Amino acid sequence: MMILSESQDGASEVRVEALCKRLGISSASWIVDFWRKSDGALLNDQVTIYSVSDVEERNRTFEIDRNFRGMIAVGDDSGGRVLLIDKNGSGSIFLVDSGSVSLEGSDKFGTLDKLLDFIVDDAEEGSSISGMGDITTIGSCKPTLDEVVDIKKMLGIDSSVVHLKSILSEPGKVVVRSVNLQKYKDVLIKFSHLIEFK
Repeated sequence: MMILSESQDGASEVRVEALCKRLGISSASWIVDFWRKSDGALLNDQVTIYSVSDVEERNRTFEIDRNFRGMIAVGDDSGGRVLLIDKNGSGSIFLVDSGSVSLEGSDKFGTLDKLLDFIVDDAEEGSSISGMGDITTIGSCKPTLDEVVDIKKMLGIDSSVVHLKSILSEPGKVVVRSVNLQKYKDVLIKFSHLIEFK
C-alpha cells in the first residue's frame, strides 16, 4: 500500500513534457502521471521518487544510459537500490542494486504498490536477520579520488565528490543512514579502511 510520507505539488505540464522529450519517456508511462500529481515524493518513509528537476542528474550518477539502455531510474529505496522503468511505458518496475550493470538478479514488479510491499517486507526481514544501522566514516586516512567515486556510486550517494571526499576524511561522520547491513557488505569490505557499519 502506498503512503505519501512527503509529496510536492505536481510539476507543470510544460516541464513534464520537456523532460519526456529530452529523455525519450513515453507519455503512457505511470511516472508521467505521477509527476503531474507530485513532483517527487517520499513513499512509505523509504522510497524516493525523483522530481522532474532531479531525475536527469540521478540517471547520470548511476550511469543508467550506459548500463540499462532504454530504461530510466525514477527513484530509489534509500538503501542502495534503484527503481528502473522502461522508457516505452511498458509498466514493469525493476529494483536494482545501484552498482549493478545489468538486470541480472534484480526484482521485477508489475505495480508500484507491489514494489512498496516488497521493500517493506524486505526491510523488516533484513532488520531481524542482519541488522539496520548507519554507514559512518573511520577518518583514519585520506581517500583517493577513485575510492570516493566508487563509494559514491556503490552507496548511491547524490552529494558531490568534493563534499563526499571531505566527509570521508573526518572520523565519525554518517555517510548513509538506516540501511540494511546485508545490502552493503561488499562495499563495506572493499572500503573497510574508510567506512564502517554502526
